[in-house]
Amino acid sequence: MWCVVHVKDGGEGQAEDFVAGLLPEELNARCFHLIRSRRKKYEGQWRTVQEELFPGYVFIDTDQPERVYKELKRTSKPKLLFSDDGYVSTLEEHETELMEKLSDRRGRIGISRVRIGADGKISYLSGPLLGMGNRVRRVNLHKRIAEIEAEIMGRKRLLYLGIEIEADERRNACET
Repeated sequence: MWCVVHVKDGGEGQAEDFVAGLLPEELNARCFHLIRSRRKKYEGQWRTVQEELFPGYVFIDTDQPERVYKELKRTSKPKLLFSDDGYVSTLEEHETELMEKLSDRRGRIGISRVRIGADGKISYLSGPLLGMGNRVRRVNLHKRIAEIEAEIMGRKRLLYLGIEIEADERRNACET
C-alpha cells in the first residue's frame, strides 16, 4: 500500500531522505517520488528530460500505513512537510495498482514506444502504456505525450506520459 506525504515543491529529494531516516528499519518502507521521462525538442533536437509527475508529493510503499502515519505524526513539526493534519494520506488499492503498473521500483516512469498504423491507429509496443491503451484519452504526437485519466489521491487527474514514435521502415525506405 502506498502512503502519500505532501511536501514543499522542489523539496521531494530532501523529504525522501528525511522520511527514510525517520522510519524504523523494521517498517521496511520504501520512500520515493515519481519521475516521468519524456521527449522534448530543443534547438531542433529531441532530448529525453525527467520531470516530477506529482510535484510536492513523496510516496511511501509500506504494508503498515497506520504505523508510518504514527511515526510521521511523532515528529516535532517537520520542516519539510506541510500542515499539521492532512499531510499524510493513503492511496486506494486501485490507485496503488495503477501507479505500480506505470512506474518501476525507484518511482521512474519510462517512455512508451508507439507505432502509428496506416489507418492512423496507435499501437503501444513497450513501456508503461503497454496494455493500458483503454486509459489513454488523447495522444499529442507533436509534443510526444499521451494523456491518461486516472483517479489519484481522491481526484480525477490527467497524467501526461512520454511516448517515442517508432519509425515506419516502409515510409523511410520510400523517402530515400
